[in-house]
Amino acid sequence: MQVGNALTDDYHDYLGLFQFWWSAGLISDDTYKQLNLLCDYESFVHPSCTASVSQSNRLLKRMHVVGHASEKYDPCTEKHSVVYFNQPEVQKALHVIPAVAPAKWETCSGVVNNNWLDSPRTVLDIYHELIHSGLRIWMFSGDTDVVIPVTSARYSIDALNLPTVKPWRAWWDDGPKSMQDYLSGRSMPCLERVSLSDS
Repeated sequence: MQVGNALTDDYHDYLGLFQFWWSAGLISDDTYKQLNLLCDYESFVHPSCTASVSQSNRLLKRMHVVGHASEKYDPCTEKHSVVYFNQPEVQKALHVIPAVAPAKWETCSGVVNNNWLDSPRTVLDIYHELIHSGLRIWMFSGDTDVVIPVTSARYSIDALNLPTVKPWRAWWDDGPKSMQDYLSGRSMPCLERVSLSDS
C-alpha cells in the first residue's frame, strides 16, 4: 500500500509542519514561537492557534503567487485532478453511483469539512494493525509540500517505534528525469524525499 502526504497524527503533523515552515524561511521566528505557544498539537483545528495558522497560510499563499516556484512547477495541479475525476469513464471505473454523486467532483468538499465530526486525531494504531497483519506500506512525502511536509511524515514514522530494517540512504534513478529519493528502512519502506530536476 502506498500512502502519500497523508494526515497521520495531529501532534506529529503540526510539529513537523511548523518546523518545516520555519526552517524553510516561510514564517518568521515570532510566528514560529507563537504557533508553538498557542497550538496544542492535539487537534486538527484548535481555537487558540486558528488565527496564527490562518495568518501563516495567507503569507504562504502570497509567496506562492509572487514567488518563482511556478517557473518550473505547475502550481495548478489540483485543477488537473478536478478535470480527471469529473470524466464519466473515470467515475464509472471508480463505481460512482450517478444518482447520489454530486453534480461536479471537487478536491475539497466544504460540506464534508464542515460536517465531518468523527475524524480521529491519529491513525498510528491503524498503521500498527495493518503492519502486524503483514501489509507492506510505502509512506512518502514531497520535499516542498507545505501542508504535510517530510518533517511531519518523519515524526509520525518515528512515533510508530518500528525496528530499523535498513539504515537511511540515498537512492538514485538516472531515467529521463534525475530523481533522488531518500529511503528510510523501518519495518515499512518509506520514501522520504523526492527532488526532480531536468537531466
